Amino acid sequence: MTSQYLLGNLVCADGTNIPLKVNGTDASTTNEATTDPSFTVTAQSVGDFAPGRTIVQGVVTAATHGAWAYLLRNGVVECVIPVASRTAGGTGSVGDLPLCNPVTLIPGDKIICYTLA
Repeated sequence: MTSQYLLGNLVCADGTNIPLKVNGTDASTTNEATTDPSFTVTAQSVGDFAPGRTIVQGVVTAATHGAWAYLLRNGVVECVIPVASRTAGGTGSVGDLPLCNPVTLIPGDKIICYTLA
């Protein structure tokens, strides 16, 4: 097993940014991406951090082998979050990408990520 480090950003319709971070993710597992405590003081689920805000853009990046990310609401995938690589020659410089369907956050919404070994 290797450690994977995921970073991300969600952009709301009102221009608010929600920074995301997962530290020490074991490879080949799903993990919740919470808000980055470097910017938000405490790590929280996105729905608890910004209820009522509508996310319209976003990206989750991994140094290696980021597979997928999505917004989970009550056990149902509400939207898929774009995933990019931060490695040299990767797609990490793409910036925030528009979501297929903007979603208004409610308490309990989570961003779930998966990395490969």
